Amino acid sequence: MSNTCVKIETSRLILRPFTEADAADACHNSKTPIVSHFMSDMILESEDAALGWIRWLNNDKFNTDVPCVVLAIELKRNEKCIGLIGVAPKRELGGEIEILFSIADEYQGNGFATEAGKAMIWWAFEQGGQDLLAAIVKPENKASRRVIENLGFVYGDTRVLPYDGADCEFDYFRLYHTDYLPNPEWDIHNLYKAEPMGAFFDVRADGYDDHMLDIAGKESYRKLGNCFPQTDAPIKVLDVGCGTGIELDYIWAQAPNAHVTCVDASRGMLDLLLKNHPDSHDKITIIEASYIDWAYPKDEYDIVVSNATMHHFWSQEKVGIYKNILGTLKDGGFYIEGDFIVDAIHAEQYRRRYEIVTAKLPDKAKAGEYHIDIPFTLDTQIKLLRDAGFGSVVVLDENIKPRGSGAILKARK
Repeated sequence: MSNTCVKIETSRLILRPFTEADAADACHNSKTPIVSHFMSDMILESEDAALGWIRWLNNDKFNTDVPCVVLAIELKRNEKCIGLIGVAPKRELGGEIEILFSIADEYQGNGFATEAGKAMIWWAFEQGGQDLLAAIVKPENKASRRVIENLGFVYGDTRVLPYDGADCEFDYFRLYHTDYLPNPEWDIHNLYKAEPMGAFFDVRADGYDDHMLDIAGKESYRKLGNCFPQTDAPIKVLDVGCGTGIELDYIWAQAPNAHVTCVDASRGMLDLLLKNHPDSHDKITIIEASYIDWAYPKDEYDIVVSNATMHHFWSQEKVGIYKNILGTLKDGGFYIEGDFIVDAIHAEQYRRRYEIVTAKLPDKAKAGEYHIDIPFTLDTQIKLLRDAGFGSVVVLDENIKPRGSGAILKARK
């Protein structure tokens, strides 16, 4: 992506390619005491050096398939170049796309870095096609750390990286693209509005199959079905959060005489499930209910299955559901779960998002009443199942692909 074709405007700033007319400002900005201390590798000692750097930035070699953009931050009120903002692959971070920024000392403390950072993140995610950004900050650079955290980045660890001829400690942060950013001045507190669970899926029922098959693929459903035993016995299966029942044909491929009780809060999804399986109604029982407070029959089912649904619930709610699942299984029965799994940084980002979203819900909102994603790490998922009382939990597959990464787990009573 060319460095010369990106221009972003915010209320106070214009982010644009550097021009040769910026040489004096770029030289001055790089040598202000705070900037030069924390970005010693980018000091421009003279206007001629700045001019050469600008020409290097605008060279066609930056026209790559990955974002590699460094822009001038122009202050609208005086048309001065007050700093820089950019995204580029960082070799020391395994090629992750890093966000970088600096603001001349005399303009710091006015929120310009945060404003420019939001705009750059918007561009990278919504225009540049990126799913995550990284950031590194020297531990003593408290101001830049505040900016990074204000932008929603989550701390991962501290790393020793080569920098300006020496090995230096950097705090490493990451930000995932979890929500659509509507404009360059997006507000982290207003990106997602929770909808009632049943209504959320009712209005999306018609396009649900295409959506799920696009993000997960048939292979993920085939893998889930293959976790069932091959048997002609008339086993009883409970499918919680069944949706439109995409997985049913894959279950019946293994256990053709299985009778499946399908529980979902969306009537629209259940209607499509029956429509999609017109020749199998004798093997289906549908129940419109929330599987949080549905009255699970005791010792009823040989197998319970769920797919791409448990990531809608916080840990306490999940353990309650898992205890109900454990109680409804026959002795020796097992629970199969396919779901969205994330790393620890991503999980923390979703946790913070969850707190923001739930803070806006009505005081009397019940657990699981609203659609909110809150995926966990694989280790957390295993722990929650064990906390619920399952005797053994094994990971059958870690290469499932709903929206990035997923896994299939099997928990035995």
